[in-house]
Amino acid sequence: MHISSLASCIAISAAALGMPTQQSASVLSKPGFTAIQSGAYFVEFYGEPASPECDYEHEQFYKEASASGIDMYTRNTFKRLFNGVSINLPDTRHLELLESLSAVKRTWPMQMRSRSVAIPSANVSPNLMFAHDHTGVSKVHSELGLGGKGIKVGVIDTGVDYMHPDLGGCWKTPGCPFQYGYDFVGDGYDSATTPHPVPDPDPRDTCDGHGTHVTGIIAAHGSRFSGVAPNVTLGVYRIFGCPGNGAGQSADDVILKAMEAAHADRMDVINMSFGGGSGWSEDPLSVAASRLVQDGIVMVASAGNDGSNGLYTSGSPGLGVGVINVASFENWMITSLSIDIVGSSANYSIVHSASGNNKIRFVFGTSTEVVAPIDSTGSVNGCAPYSQNYNGQVLLVRRGNCTFVDKAAYAQSAGAVGVMVYNNEPDLMSPTSVSPNVTIPLVVIKSDDGQSILNELKLGTVTLTATNRTVSTSSPAGGQISRFSSWGPDPELHQSPAIGAPGGNIFSTFPLDLGGYASLSGTSMASPYVAGMAALILQARSKDVSVDEVRRLLLESAHPKTDVNSTSLMSPLRQGSGLADIWDSVSLLSTIDPPQLSLNYTDGSDDVAASGLDTPHGQPIMRISSQTVRSLTLYNHSPTSFMTCTMTNLAASSVSSFMANGSFAVVPRSWPEANSSAPVAANTQPRAFIESPTLPIRIAPGSFQVITVRIIAPSGLSNNDKWLFGGYLRFNLLWDDKEGTSQSLHVPYTGFLGDYTKLDVLSVPEEGLPFVSVKGKDDALDENAHVVIDSEHKLAVHYRLEHPTRVLKMRLVDDRNSTVGYLPNGYIEYLGRNYQSSRGRYSNSTINGTLYEDTDLTKPFEAQPGNYRVRIDALRPLRDPNDPEGYQIWHSPRFVIDSVSVSKTAANSADDDDLPGDIVRNSDTA
Repeated sequence: MHISSLASCIAISAAALGMPTQQSASVLSKPGFTAIQSGAYFVEFYGEPASPECDYEHEQFYKEASASGIDMYTRNTFKRLFNGVSINLPDTRHLELLESLSAVKRTWPMQMRSRSVAIPSANVSPNLMFAHDHTGVSKVHSELGLGGKGIKVGVIDTGVDYMHPDLGGCWKTPGCPFQYGYDFVGDGYDSATTPHPVPDPDPRDTCDGHGTHVTGIIAAHGSRFSGVAPNVTLGVYRIFGCPGNGAGQSADDVILKAMEAAHADRMDVINMSFGGGSGWSEDPLSVAASRLVQDGIVMVASAGNDGSNGLYTSGSPGLGVGVINVASFENWMITSLSIDIVGSSANYSIVHSASGNNKIRFVFGTSTEVVAPIDSTGSVNGCAPYSQNYNGQVLLVRRGNCTFVDKAAYAQSAGAVGVMVYNNEPDLMSPTSVSPNVTIPLVVIKSDDGQSILNELKLGTVTLTATNRTVSTSSPAGGQISRFSSWGPDPELHQSPAIGAPGGNIFSTFPLDLGGYASLSGTSMASPYVAGMAALILQARSKDVSVDEVRRLLLESAHPKTDVNSTSLMSPLRQGSGLADIWDSVSLLSTIDPPQLSLNYTDGSDDVAASGLDTPHGQPIMRISSQTVRSLTLYNHSPTSFMTCTMTNLAASSVSSFMANGSFAVVPRSWPEANSSAPVAANTQPRAFIESPTLPIRIAPGSFQVITVRIIAPSGLSNNDKWLFGGYLRFNLLWDDKEGTSQSLHVPYTGFLGDYTKLDVLSVPEEGLPFVSVKGKDDALDENAHVVIDSEHKLAVHYRLEHPTRVLKMRLVDDRNSTVGYLPNGYIEYLGRNYQSSRGRYSNSTINGTLYEDTDLTKPFEAQPGNYRVRIDALRPLRDPNDPEGYQIWHSPRFVIDSVSVSKTAANSADDDDLPGDIVRNSDTA
């Protein structure tokens, strides 16, 4: 039996994900950036959760484990959403024995999730109300009186400062919005460095702020602004400790415990503004979220903030079946705290970013001199010590060449009281200057504003003041998709994200100890916006509506937006169904099932199932011809009026991760081409129409009709370019009532142009990967190179995944191509793709003399001297793991190991530095 995900019998090996037998705090699996808590496992039993078998299986498990001499510690027990336990297993050699126990269905390693890092925005004054005007929230508040009363919303996050006056200033008192909640971790918890939770009943957050900001978006009801659903009842479930304890991580069993608590408290809606993991719907938390949906809870999650890394960047738990994962759109108005400049020729005000450390505000109530110094290297970047003192002055330096912490530290050492960094790009960006050694504020200003100050300095003295005065400006990016918002699809071509909402430059509540208010950006902010909308729908329908119906009402009433660089609509893989509009959601008199269509891929044949595989979404994996037919059920919810329907196809941009020459594209290539004025041939865009002998379609009151839609893939684009095409089916609806009511619904569709099952997973040869080198060197081994393996000399295998893969194998093979053994980290399942940016551009495995007989990597042995090659097998998309023809295979040049000397540590563990390459953990580089 293999270690596997919650939803699949296919193995995820703990050792394969880098768990050493001798335990360290944590390791990082490759290359999905999933942190794994070493020696910790989920153990699933056979019975269904909340079934009569649960108690018996738990009792039987402990009896058999004790009789077998298995040394383990129980972390948590689960019976509600999941039937099983989480354990610490000090000796992973007992893993195979544990898996053989009669109650055990499968096991898998304990993943750790990082708290979502919201992106500090410009210091923004109340602007959530501007977003409300564009999403229908203001209208349902004022005209329908909806506020979410009677609806329970759970927030699984960093806790909340419930003493904030805009959140009620109370905890579990009569009339208080906070009636449920628990702290599952304590302030000092971090699953990587301090992995022992200290739970208590009080989930108050005074040290982080993420959960307080999220909760304010849902339910704030103060004088400065209102949340989306200000009258809901709240449950708060804290799963993250305070910042500064480590990497800011929480283990999956802690999160699952919180999900079970929210389920027990009978929440109607649950928001999870965090993500990551494998990026597969088979991920354990994705499956747990799916089970909550099945139990009637609306689950909303953030899509992720990895949009700059291109396609396939949506993370779990948002990929669970029925979960609404949310993309971010930019807010329409920015009202920023100002810096007032006084120069020799002009006085004016400029905007600035949030302070690099939110505990050290950029505030100067009296006139303070500004200087633009040259550091000891002759640079204006401020990346070296200064030769003179600047006591009591604010330094103006240019962005670049070092971190913001460095810039602030050098300025502080010279006596400066603040730093303004002028950007090397037109817009603002968000710095990070948090350091125990930095006590002065640092902000970023626009490049043009920096140049204006430099011009004034040439004429004479420049001073500034910075108080709470604000400058209001409209955002040129208002209503556009946020650049950071993650892309879909999931690895099995299901659509992601589901929908979009305001998430860029969102002003909301913050812990009182951290200033009370903050403006942050991220899909973490967009997710609670939709969670609040779901609460409004439940109130409007008196909760007499299914979870699926809530999802359809939200998605089908959304408004697809145009690509800013094209005349076409943005791909559904970028914006989902479009920007959410709650007024249209609660007003809909019709819905369609399903609300999204994933067409999978074309290969020029008839529609057939591929490999006989089923996906967690309950649909067979299909390949489609250049034309495909899909059935949809159209409902008329009007009790008195007939409804007529026509349909318009709205083609969206096609996108690809590859350029025309086959090289990888970090920013997805799009068609029609950005900013091109050339005419677009009709056959380069998809087409669609209703197949019916009579149009328009007419549906009786309270009835429904199944309709068929034929979708034609673009024939004018090359299959070699690996395009993901898509569009929107707009259903134009008209009722025969006196008012002549009309509405429109949108159903997005996407598909892959070509044979998806033949897509390469490993990087293209032009990138120079994979290769084998002496560890610590960048030069690939030559054919028949001679090497020695010992504690000082090892080899490294470098590889890169351009596409997620369900199975990755790395082995040493002999001259007959027969397997000698698996490498450390040599069998991994459900991997996300590598990113092209500095975060994990490639991944490594070490050849240290230890090989493994099994895919669980629990049976080590010492390699012998001889002739070897490294063989990598990467399963292509949608292929059967048991089919040898389904893998892309790479062989290294032959090399000769002359001698092997393995230390005990190497024999029992993967190397600690087997991590994705080029990782930058903090985005603080100036």
